[in-house]
Amino acid sequence: MRRLLVVFSVLLSSVVLSAQEHPKYELFGGYSYLRGEGTNFNGWEASGAYNFNRWIGLKLDVDGHYHSDSSNSFIAFHSSQKVHDALVGPQFSWRAHRWTLFAHTLFGFSHASLHTRVDNAPPPFPSPFIFDESHNDLGVALGGGGDWNFGKRWAARVQADYLQSSAPNFTKSDNFRFSTGLVFRFGAH
Repeated sequence: MRRLLVVFSVLLSSVVLSAQEHPKYELFGGYSYLRGEGTNFNGWEASGAYNFNRWIGLKLDVDGHYHSDSSNSFIAFHSSQKVHDALVGPQFSWRAHRWTLFAHTLFGFSHASLHTRVDNAPPPFPSPFIFDESHNDLGVALGGGGDWNFGKRWAARVQADYLQSSAPNFTKSDNFRFSTGLVFRFGAH
């Protein structure tokens, strides 16, 4: 009977320990859509997280979003906008076997730029008339998402954020960011 209790306790502790196992590092990369100030941007997002334990980690998040407009009238107009963010902060996770839910609060650097070119501009403007503007500011992202685990190392991620970032007109811009892509996990605690 005593041997049976020892074997049972060893098996039970190994099940508990394996259930608490979690990845030390997570890398994410994928497509990102940004909606801000009435404009749609397309781009990318990448992030890396170091998990201190099963629930809390530190996340570094970078992104780039792009939009361009053109007109083909007598006065040809071309405009391109770029928004880049580099953010860091805590990530809180709730892990299960097949999925992981997470939330994060990120702070950091935001850069926005606007490049405009006008051909056949009326006098007194030179042709082509080129205007460049850029702005740096504090960036903030509040949001979260979920990962669908399809293996020990790989998962598909869907994420949504409120993103306050820089805008080319020297103001803050309130944006919605949606991202999707793949997660690679490695290292075990």
